[in-house]
Amino acid sequence: MNQDVIEMLRSGLSVRTVIQRIHDSPCKFDKSAESLEALRTANVPYRVLMAMMQAPELAAPVKGRIPTLIPDSTLVEVVLSESLDTAAQKPGYIVYFRVLEDVRIQGLRVIAKGARARGRLLDSRERSRTGEPARLEWNMMDVEAADGQRIPLRGGNERAGSEINQERSVSAEEGEEFRTFTYGSRKVNVPAPIQASPIAPSPSERTNPKQ
Repeated sequence: MNQDVIEMLRSGLSVRTVIQRIHDSPCKFDKSAESLEALRTANVPYRVLMAMMQAPELAAPVKGRIPTLIPDSTLVEVVLSESLDTAAQKPGYIVYFRVLEDVRIQGLRVIAKGARARGRLLDSRERSRTGEPARLEWNMMDVEAADGQRIPLRGGNERAGSEINQERSVSAEEGEEFRTFTYGSRKVNVPAPIQASPIAPSPSERTNPKQ
């Protein structure tokens, strides 16, 4: 992996591009003193060296699991697990969601249907006496991956009362669906797909093979 970085820089890729590739790809760098000195001798910029040192490595391979990268901005569709109302929940309240469908990368399930996702209320207020509309707003926090890691999410939603109807409060109902996206790339170990076993011949086929 160290040599790959040197070759990318020699090929003319910008420092920014190389750092992004380090961030987005499974990494296993040799961080020994000798290897770092070799990188310095090859004129690898300090920023790239720091990216290599700080790059999260894949967890040690686990039997029956496959190392997989969840790219930045991967779509995760979720459904609200509870109703929200400005009259009940206040800013800071943790909101829970469920994942609607499996999220798969190259056929591997990295986030399971039904996995729990979390958000946090940023604003929750009823209509004010001065006529300011009621408002409900939250942002997404994270979702549980197939290996138990919490994967950061971005995105959120908001509701505001109408100036015409002048609702005292606004709400979001349990079961409402929303779209959110992963924030940054994250490496996970996911269960390997179960291979179908070959169908064994029946006793009659074993004793009376076709001619």
